[in-house]
Amino acid sequence: MLNLISAEWTKLRTTASFWWTSGLIIAFSALYGLLFGYTSRISGMPYAPLTVVASVGLTVGIVVIVQAAMTVTTEYRFGIPATNFRVAPKRWRVALAKLLLGAVLAAVVSLLGLVAAFVLGDLTASVPANWPSNAASQRALWAVPLGMALITMFTQGLGWLVRNTSGVIVIAMGLMLLVETVVGLIPRFGADVAKFLPFGNLMAFMANQPTQHWGLGVSLLIFAVWAVGVWIAGVVSLEARDA
Repeated sequence: MLNLISAEWTKLRTTASFWWTSGLIIAFSALYGLLFGYTSRISGMPYAPLTVVASVGLTVGIVVIVQAAMTVTTEYRFGIPATNFRVAPKRWRVALAKLLLGAVLAAVVSLLGLVAAFVLGDLTASVPANWPSNAASQRALWAVPLGMALITMFTQGLGWLVRNTSGVIVIAMGLMLLVETVVGLIPRFGADVAKFLPFGNLMAFMANQPTQHWGLGVSLLIFAVWAVGVWIAGVVSLEARDA
């Protein structure tokens, strides 16, 4: 397994898209800290780290979807999976290696982005939130990376199912930004269905803002069930289909 993870890391670190998406995660996060901190200075409004966390969670989640999708699907574009599976006939091990590496990297990069956001927010705000000792900031430093690791699992599962970068991104982003909202507007049963959909629950957990239906732990569990279910379905599909 360690050899497979090392091989996956070699692929990633020699791919420009990985560095671009990682750089965008840190840059967008830092920009939000700077923006909300400076806005509080010129408007006289209090600087709230939770606004930074909510914005970072949504934006970074989108970039992580792109990054995680490309980790799986780009190889299909160039016909690499057949070579992978000749070297590692147990395909689930390749999928697990990609998941472990991708989840850890997404968590680490999002953590670095949050730290950059909080530092810049405190530096530019009229009244700093003192992020190293602020409870909201401290919680976000583990909640957001955990959320990004789960998004990686969800997206890689879709990648194994769809095997097309554009398709995975459209499905995941459509679910995050459109489908859950539209479902919630359906009369009679829409709200009852929407409360079990994944991304609204994950965003509530990362932003520390419980939904009207249940607490943060249940919201995290709902997304985790979705992520694990989609990933397992993807690996089953990987084992069943041609490389």
